[in-house]
Amino acid sequence: MSYEDEVTAHEVGFLRAKELASTANHSSRYDKGLNYHEYIAQLSEAVGSEIAVAKYFDLTDFAPTHGTFKRQADVGSRIEIKHTRWRDGHLILHKSDRFEDIAILVTDRSPTYLLVGWIPISVARTERTYRKSERSWWVNQADLRPMEDFLRSNYGSALYA
Repeated sequence: MSYEDEVTAHEVGFLRAKELASTANHSSRYDKGLNYHEYIAQLSEAVGSEIAVAKYFDLTDFAPTHGTFKRQADVGSRIEIKHTRWRDGHLILHKSDRFEDIAILVTDRSPTYLLVGWIPISVARTERTYRKSERSWWVNQADLRPMEDFLRSNYGSALYA
């Protein structure tokens, strides 16, 4: 990512943090141990991962959004980006994730992200991947489809609005 991409990611991450503050109580929805500054950084990394996916697919008109939480795809018309800073982390889905979307897992942190793989959310939400204690679905990286297969798949049209 370029410096300009990082600035954009941070600006949008900050706007998202302000918008979600009332529901997140100034901390991550999933990591209550974060302070507000760490929460903004976490959201900024998520935005950075969205930018990385758009760059991977050469979507030159991509602009990350705010104010669209779970009402609009992160990229294209039906792509939900899931970020974790952990290189061996899972793709984690929640009830709020749209069933018809395709999830892409991105790991690491700015300025270099790794696009690990993808899976339709409808396929990922199984009894086997559901963690009752977390109330979410955790998909192993080995169960994701390779990024290079995405455009050739029946889901490639999800890139376009």
